[in-house]
Amino acid sequence: MTPHRVFIVGHEGTTGLRIHERLSDRKDIELLATADEDRKNVEAIKVVAKKADLVFLCLPDVASKEIMAAIGDFPCKVIDTSTAFRTTAGWAYGFPELGESYKTDIATKKHIANPGCHASGMIACIAPLVKAGLVPADYPFTITSLTGYSGGGKKMIGQYESSPKDYFLYAPRQYGLGQEHKHLPEVQHVCGLSEAPIFMPIVDDYYSGMEVTVGIHSRLCHKPVCIDKVQQTLEYFYKDSTIVTVAPFTENSNSGMLNANQLSNTDSMKIYVTGNDERIMVHAIFDNLGKGASGTAVQCMNIALGLPEDTGLVLG
Repeated sequence: MTPHRVFIVGHEGTTGLRIHERLSDRKDIELLATADEDRKNVEAIKVVAKKADLVFLCLPDVASKEIMAAIGDFPCKVIDTSTAFRTTAGWAYGFPELGESYKTDIATKKHIANPGCHASGMIACIAPLVKAGLVPADYPFTITSLTGYSGGGKKMIGQYESSPKDYFLYAPRQYGLGQEHKHLPEVQHVCGLSEAPIFMPIVDDYYSGMEVTVGIHSRLCHKPVCIDKVQQTLEYFYKDSTIVTVAPFTENSNSGMLNANQLSNTDSMKIYVTGNDERIMVHAIFDNLGKGASGTAVQCMNIALGLPEDTGLVLG
């Protein structure tokens, strides 16, 4: 079998580097590259992209848009990991567990937008409940998300791993205080929400792992909702997935704790339902670098190239 030719633009960043590491030993993939001195040269990038079956763009939004303007008409498929195209018409959204239409779009469309890390957890918890009519599209969600510092990229990793380390880095830090976090538009768009949630992201002093928690007051739903119904709905929605799974209700942690780094170094996501019939919580636990970034990018690449979906993934 002839290997698929894959070109990673921006393989020096956290996500690009992870994708490169994942693909470098695969026999079914041939990695293409520009010369080091040409890694930001658009004309050089175009030359390599013309030879590729699939191109990953692991760049800031502005740079991604510049490269897409240059290669958008090329026959290669493109997976973009920035926020630039996640709500753009004509682009597939790279969360195949949301339904067969999403997986079909990833398989057939030329351009695929990789989800954001926080967004992946929010959408995984909310979308099935809105689709099932349990939670209304105008529900006033308030969401927290705890992440390891690797989600902030090379600069933040350097801050947390420096010696000596700033005193304030030893405690959790809340950010996105202006309620304009860049992942909110895709959450609202994909889930069909009439308004954006209140979102409270928190970064803490550990490398990787993420826990997104969505709270639901049953009295604010348009029809009666109980915790068992939420559990059953999520179990049914993800019943065919081996990557996103729902913990049995008997396994929930009402009497214990949930660990945000539980699935660190894997590409899985596990959903828990906790609380009671009046106040229900849905938690998504995954690795911000795995199912929250490079793991999903590789999963989408597999689907786009007609390969088994979980090839090269680490499932926990």
